[in-house]
Amino acid sequence: MLTALTFLAMSQVDMTPALEKGPLVLVEETKGKFATCSSIVLIDASPESVWEVVKAQEKFKDFVPKVLTSEMKPQGTDYEVHFVIDVPGPDTDYAIRYTIDDATKTMSGAWAKGDLKGSRWTWKIEPAPNGKTLLTHTLALKNFSGIAQSLEDDNQTITVGVNVSAALAVTKAVKKRAESAK
Repeated sequence: MLTALTFLAMSQVDMTPALEKGPLVLVEETKGKFATCSSIVLIDASPESVWEVVKAQEKFKDFVPKVLTSEMKPQGTDYEVHFVIDVPGPDTDYAIRYTIDDATKTMSGAWAKGDLKGSRWTWKIEPAPNGKTLLTHTLALKNFSGIAQSLEDDNQTITVGVNVSAALAVTKAVKKRAESAK
């Protein structure tokens, strides 16, 4: 997984002006095929307050578009989060098993049950200049709607589109929520 600071450090260009305009999205490929999608957003809130918003995924139904259900249950030292997403046709219903690391402000999740078998998710919070926060959400959604899968082409247009739109929607919602709590 590429973190926001690693991405910015690799760049020869200061990405802050671009991030101030809105989220950046990176689509990574392996051997010419989709691997992951990362949405990176600059948030005008402290890393601690952004971390609290990200960790409270049971509240996503209250502010993330299309999320109908978000329930979080402890599973030992991990958490299982059950989501139902409003999509055309049957809703997408799945659970993610997250490992949360408060020290590094990261959450790593893998498909636990339901739709999206084999998918994975990662959240990373990093401090940015002037009391702001870089939020990186990396995901690799797989096995989504059979209808969407049937329309897939050799360029993986549907796969990339679903992953990019999902990553953008949730990071923009977290940004809005964290900044409104200031």
